Amino acid sequence: MRSSYSVTWWTAGRSSRPSRVRSTRPCDDVATLLKLYEMATAPHLREAQAWVLSEFQATDFDAFQQRYPIGSQEWRRFTDICGMMELFGVLVKHDLVREEVFFDLFGGIDILWEAVAGVIPGMRQAMDPRLYENFEALHARAKARD
Repeated sequence: MRSSYSVTWWTAGRSSRPSRVRSTRPCDDVATLLKLYEMATAPHLREAQAWVLSEFQATDFDAFQQRYPIGSQEWRRFTDICGMMELFGVLVKHDLVREEVFFDLFGGIDILWEAVAGVIPGMRQAMDPRLYENFEALHARAKARD
């Protein structure tokens, strides 16, 4: 569901260029936020978040790979929590959820990012240079709000 959408209006006789009008539908924000909250509080994601915040011990990608090999439960926890934050970042970035409403409900993004940030550059180099870029952008937005 989307919290806002763009409608293109054609102005008859005035211009051949469309103008974009943004309309906000708060009911979509509520439905979307409730779904995100349900997702974020799913047992496996709560366990993943608790693990990242209390047991995760890797300062870079090499240490991460040695300690948590691909396919391990820890690897899945890491990618589950980073993947959820990536999704949240995409939704906020594209204004599918209003930033101010999102941050009123969700916090701790800076703590999660700081826990995993040392691993991300090596992961990007090994896998995809844009890996978790929206999680990083969400972290930057959270820090800017402080």
